[in-house]
Amino acid sequence: MPALRSSIELLQPYEKFKPFTLTTSGSTAATVLTVSDYMIEANKITIIVDRDDLYINFGGNATTDGTSMLVPAGTGYTEDGVSFNGVISVIRANPTDGRIIGVIWGR
Repeated sequence: MPALRSSIELLQPYEKFKPFTLTTSGSTAATVLTVSDYMIEANKITIIVDRDDLYINFGGNATTDGTSMLVPAGTGYTEDGVSFNGVISVIRANPTDGRIIGVIWGR
């Protein structure tokens, strides 16, 4: 007889979550949040960028030199099954300030 539920269905939801928002206010990198201040590790992240494009870095300072992820305004990013506990930082890609809105889930 087959199992009624698969092991993935039995996994409990993430224990912790932390919503965040930040509007840049200059041309230098800004820390959005430090994951370890809120949980042991983040395992899922969802973000939306509006107002203007932003470079985002997980675990270090965001840069415009191609080592950070560019997220265009009006789009977002979601990743599941990750594990990080450092900083999330952003830097604007253009002269206009951008805004990041998001949430992390973890344990």
